[in-house]
Amino acid sequence: MEINKNVTWKSLGEKVVAVKVETGEYYTMNETASVIWKGLSEGKQVEDIVEQLCTEYDNQDKASVAQDVEEQISEWQKELLIN
Repeated sequence: MEINKNVTWKSLGEKVVAVKVETGEYYTMNETASVIWKGLSEGKQVEDIVEQLCTEYDNQDKASVAQDVEEQISEWQKELLIN
């Protein structure tokens, strides 16, 4: 997975803001979504992002975290933010 070439983004502290260049639509991501986004931008595998989130957030239930990550990625794909 990779960030759509028509999306620009910037990290602002713990959050990420992404903008669709063609439409001007913008998305402000919370801290957890920002971890996912940054991981994808670095080419990390989903499993590695899940591990990172579990570690950063006191070893949350891995299955629940994986489901949340997959749902977030699916939403971004629908919004054409990632390919």
